[in-house]
Amino acid sequence: MAIARPESGSIYIEGRTISDESPAFIIAEIGINHNGSLDKAKALIDLAAGAGADSAKFQMRHMDSLYRNAGNPDDASADLGSQYTLDILAKSLLSDEDMIRAFDYCKERGLTPLCTPWDLASVDVLEDYGILAYKVASADLTNHELLSALAQTRKPLFVSTGMSTEEEIRESVGLLQRYGTSYVLLHCNSTYPAPFKDVNLKYLNRLRDIGNCLVGYSGHERGYEVPIAAVAMGAKVIEKHFTDDREQEGNDHKVSLLPHEFRAMVQSVRHVEESMGSGALRLVTQGERMNRENLAKSVISVGDIKKGAEITPALLQVRSPGKGLQPNRMHELIGKLAKRDFSAGDFFYPADLSTDTVEPRRYKFSRPYGVPVRYHDFAKLSSLAPLDFVEFHLSYKDMELDLHQFFDGTYDMDVVVHSPDLFPGDHIMNLAEDDPVYRQRSVDELQRVTCPL
Repeated sequence: MAIARPESGSIYIEGRTISDESPAFIIAEIGINHNGSLDKAKALIDLAAGAGADSAKFQMRHMDSLYRNAGNPDDASADLGSQYTLDILAKSLLSDEDMIRAFDYCKERGLTPLCTPWDLASVDVLEDYGILAYKVASADLTNHELLSALAQTRKPLFVSTGMSTEEEIRESVGLLQRYGTSYVLLHCNSTYPAPFKDVNLKYLNRLRDIGNCLVGYSGHERGYEVPIAAVAMGAKVIEKHFTDDREQEGNDHKVSLLPHEFRAMVQSVRHVEESMGSGALRLVTQGERMNRENLAKSVISVGDIKKGAEITPALLQVRSPGKGLQPNRMHELIGKLAKRDFSAGDFFYPADLSTDTVEPRRYKFSRPYGVPVRYHDFAKLSSLAPLDFVEFHLSYKDMELDLHQFFDGTYDMDVVVHSPDLFPGDHIMNLAEDDPVYRQRSVDELQRVTCPL
């Protein structure tokens, strides 16, 4: 009755896995935008590769077997829409030989070639070539003869679901499942251009349930915001039409992205994917820890507290920065005995809540070691252990200080200086900046760092 396969599953194409865990597979739909020219097709392939596409897709038709009038663009009996479409197609077909050359060029440029066959004769040509996967056009979702032929190739299918009812989608999904075919269902609205109000992007969730498979999005709306949102909703395949000139003849050009727009879409998709995370337990990131220390608040002592004295609310207050114990833990301090002496303004730390007593001890390592320090804590930290070196992390404010107030002798250790990264006026150190004025200021600031030492 059917072939069992893993739920959702994965798609494998040319060493690439498309799965729930993989980056989205992004297709530049060149389609017929080559205007019947192999040179134009190659130029678009170059642009698609430069824009970050994973695949370039084309369309193959054999007009004599596809249309009842053999694809005659001058057929006066054809409806207006059909006549316009036939006229465009007549100008926009590559020969089978040139199409295969375009596929080979895709591979040279590191792109996976894909193709939409519109008829059985095209399937035969593509099978002889050895195409690795197929795209099924929305117009052929209900064409079970073609769908069955593609399913029997055992190649992965990217199946667009535009211009179809849910009942028709379910029926075609049932056919694909009976063949045990690997497929991705692509949500699609087949209007050129598709109004945003008709996109119905939330249908991706329903489509995933209907197909029990990976889902993607094939868009005909203007712009590229919707594909980005689709990726955030779990789309693992994105297809957008691609051109170098939207003013050319044909609906496909009008709804296509230009190379710089496609590149921006790809970059935005990758940023969204990186930002999605795993949904695991919320942790404070390194950047947040830095801002937490700078912006948050801590529990500090109001006045002097002697070791062994009871800590009362009157001895505590909340002040920035957030270097010490967070304010939500202040109640844990009340009633405890101070484990060390405190001066006014000293921070409390989690160790002050522990029953264990933490005392500094002298470490010994088999190799040289040191610690990062600031001018103001050098004396204290260097007295706790026999350091071989220290690394001074400087702020631009440190550049104005008199070093003699921090150093009063000779120290038997090596020194490393970490220059400030940020200087007044939001100047960020960049010794490789193209702007010579900006670069010279970076050089001058670094010179100020090195001169005092």
